[in-house]
Amino acid sequence: MNFRGAPEEAVRRAIYTHLTQRLGVPKPCIRQELALSAWDPKVKDRVDLAVFAAQGVSVEPVLLVECKAPEVPLDELVVAQVRRYLRLLPARWIAITNGRQILSWRLREGVWEAAILPVWAEMKS
Repeated sequence: MNFRGAPEEAVRRAIYTHLTQRLGVPKPCIRQELALSAWDPKVKDRVDLAVFAAQGVSVEPVLLVECKAPEVPLDELVVAQVRRYLRLLPARWIAITNGRQILSWRLREGVWEAAILPVWAEMKS
């Protein structure tokens, strides 16, 4: 991935490009730096990237992504951070990335399992 500007910002731009160009996620479905205070005013956290899909007349979260600078290890603290967001945005997919590595999980039958991020058609179904 190419890193220009602030390290975490460059990682966020790179994963945005990966989602749109390689996985086919429509740009209007992605929200960047989404403030969780919209769901709970007491929460000051922001989701780096949140992907939503229409489900009938509603819109549901599909994927939450936490981005870190390239030198930040993708450890259990980062996983715990993105999982905290699930309380307000119950997505089926979560991912963490530092630009060098992407780790992702999907919720299947109530259990989180490691899985490679799929193309949009599979991700949203």
